[in-house]
Amino acid sequence: GRFSAAIYKKITGDAKQQRFQGFRPGTIPPHLQPTYIAYTMDECARETTLEAMQQNDIRPFSNARENFEFENISIPPVPTKKKKKGGRKNKKGK
Repeated sequence: GRFSAAIYKKITGDAKQQRFQGFRPGTIPPHLQPTYIAYTMDECARETTLEAMQQNDIRPFSNARENFEFENISIPPVPTKKKKKGGRKNKKGK
């Protein structure tokens, strides 16, 4: 969603300020990309869990944010776009 996109944008923006050996300035090495995505997912899950607890008047322990463990995470597949029937029709010459 928008929240995770904002977190990812902030994290990658910070990463682009760093210099990685063998890469141009502002470039994030492709092998690090999955790490940044996983960190973003983890950060988003922690923040939304704390927010949900707060909205339901549940007070977490002071160090609860660091002790969260998410064992099972499922990401639904991206829905495929439906193809239009018929397609493009050929015009016959006069």
